[in-house]
Amino acid sequence: MATTPAPGAPGSTSLAERASYLAGNLGDIVPSTVIGSFLLLYLTDGVGLAPAAVGTLLLVARLVDAATDPVMGYVVDHLPATRYGRFRPYLLVGSLLAAASFAALFLAPALAPDPLVAVWVAYLVWGLAFDFMDVPLNALLPAMTDVPRDRARLAGIKGLTYLFGAGAVTAAVLPAVDALGGGTAGWGSFAVLVAAGSALLMAVSAAGVRERVRPVREERYGPRDLGRMFLTGRAVPLLLVAKVAVSAASAAMLACMPFFFTYYAGSAALVSAAAVVMIGPMMAGSIAGPVLAGRLGPRNGYLVSAAVAVGGFATIALAPGMPGAYYLAGFAVAGLGAGGAVALNYVLVAELTDVTEWRTGFRAEAALASLSSFAAKAGGGIGGALTAYSLAFSGYRAGREQTEAALSGLHLTQSLLPGGLLLLGGLVLLAYPVDRAMAVEAMSALARRRSLSADRAANGTP
Repeated sequence: MATTPAPGAPGSTSLAERASYLAGNLGDIVPSTVIGSFLLLYLTDGVGLAPAAVGTLLLVARLVDAATDPVMGYVVDHLPATRYGRFRPYLLVGSLLAAASFAALFLAPALAPDPLVAVWVAYLVWGLAFDFMDVPLNALLPAMTDVPRDRARLAGIKGLTYLFGAGAVTAAVLPAVDALGGGTAGWGSFAVLVAAGSALLMAVSAAGVRERVRPVREERYGPRDLGRMFLTGRAVPLLLVAKVAVSAASAAMLACMPFFFTYYAGSAALVSAAAVVMIGPMMAGSIAGPVLAGRLGPRNGYLVSAAVAVGGFATIALAPGMPGAYYLAGFAVAGLGAGGAVALNYVLVAELTDVTEWRTGFRAEAALASLSSFAAKAGGGIGGALTAYSLAFSGYRAGREQTEAALSGLHLTQSLLPGGLLLLGGLVLLAYPVDRAMAVEAMSALARRRSLSADRAANGTP
């Protein structure tokens, strides 16, 4: 890994850096998408666990795991800075731990005497290991550049990679598992390949990106400072709640999709078709979202994107009993809105990093990035659990012909559940206080502070 530029010299990223950043985000999203979209299916239809038992696992384990994220953010912010940067070395170490625990999550339940106990242990370990990879990766965006347009570009890359990766993975997983022999053995082989690919992509990212934006003051914040940063004002709590709701919507959509198309729409092949259909609109949304933010501000652009996604789920909810291909249009519209919302979430977190440093004097990229990880996990647990409980409540029976009540439950779970969660996230964000004017003021003030700090360092004055 190359060394980072000297403090006080932020600037724009190069094309090679952006490509490396893309690689890291792809290495992050592939294993998390496999878990979010297919772990429920694997554990119920593959391993044979009851949906309600898996739902409890997804909810409790993810919430416990999510509760450790702020702790991990604090730890990463306080790890020793190295000649390679504050986050890149730990990104590399975390990726290796996450790869090993991901493979164990799919191998252990099929080999252990008690599959449910095995998956509980493996899932908790995966969550901690994933934190140590995901928090440094998310902290890189505000650390790589302080140029607003460049940040929007990186956020677009992140959103594009996450959405494209999620769509491509969702389309490819079931055919890949079948090609590897199917059953639990096929899932195990697939998990090992995904783990190795993720670790390789993370290594490429850690080697290729740079950390330009350094704290104005080298003093690290303490626990009381962290509480003041998070709890003073409405910004952090509101953004956190909105992110949890949107993450839960995404998790519910992905977790239900294999069941919806297999049983309700009558064709498992449409799972891959839906993922492919969503890729184009998601890519368009991840590009259009930052452009929209340039005109309306990130918060308002986010709200518009979320409204479009809600409209897509509404088209699914209002048309029960249609041919399976009809629902692909609803997923395409939802993907367009989701693409913009996902990309703009990272712009909002980067803005909040600047505003927090401006107000408190402490720069806490990892701590604020941990909130995104917390929200993704808590939302993922809530969305996955709600899907599993809905299946159990409506009478879903794995691998068998479904009753009318179960089919109706699948339809509502695939449409009203993610749409309602998205609507909730948008309503919460209406009260978010950081607008474009405040963000610009914060960035300008921090730029002046860095310039003054660099001048003092050059003149040898304290």
